[in-house]
Amino acid sequence: MRMNQGVLLFLLTGGGSGIGRALAQALASRQEEVMIIGRKEQLLAETAVFSPHIRYLCADVSTTKGRESVVVALKNIKCLKGLIHNAGTVEPISSITTITETAFRQTMSTNLEGPLFLSQALLKQLSHGRVLHIGSGAAHFPVKGWTAYCVSKAALYMLTLCWQLECQEVAFTSVMPGIIDTDMQRLIRQANEMDEDKLSFFKQLKEKHQLLQPETVAIFLCWLLLDVDKKLFVSKEWDIYDETHHPLWLKHPYSVPQWDENAHG
Repeated sequence: MRMNQGVLLFLLTGGGSGIGRALAQALASRQEEVMIIGRKEQLLAETAVFSPHIRYLCADVSTTKGRESVVVALKNIKCLKGLIHNAGTVEPISSITTITETAFRQTMSTNLEGPLFLSQALLKQLSHGRVLHIGSGAAHFPVKGWTAYCVSKAALYMLTLCWQLECQEVAFTSVMPGIIDTDMQRLIRQANEMDEDKLSFFKQLKEKHQLLQPETVAIFLCWLLLDVDKKLFVSKEWDIYDETHHPLWLKHPYSVPQWDENAHG
């Protein structure tokens, strides 16, 4: 799918489900043009039917071929308003003693290499635009069984800082979107290679309705992308649980559940 030169749009990876789908729809609701990228065409089509402002391209951005297809699709676009690196995987949830080289590399190619090399390939079109890395609190503390995920997200955070250092004409930042009621959380609750207290913590969040809804996260991300000035945008790694910015975007009926950070050890 090739785009017309005059279109200004947001490019969003992992747009077929979860916060990717919610963000695409939230941006479209604000009359923004969005192209969503993902591996599963049916899910992308289900997201895109929400609005004529949403287009989609089936591509695997963890691969060179997939990224090249995105570049080709956008070759007539001179300027991108933003790029959101949302595609990611928590798998394999495996002991560090048994994780395979193939599985580890796949996680890194999805969570780290995709964001690095897609931004690099689209850098000229992103001049004066914004790039948002969907990070994780797991970048900053270890979780048993999450070696590949924790390492990849820690590297993604450092990648954000390196981009900020070397490429100031593009506004790069990272966000911790919280613990969200998505398929990723379902996989986590079914995992075997985790501490019992950590597994219990995630299960209790689900049972007590303390998981964030994707739509709430999408409103937060829209605020960052559309309403926050560039200097503030790049000033820190954003955390949805930080209450200081809630008055600026968190409105009824959306809510951010609070829970005891020390409850899970």
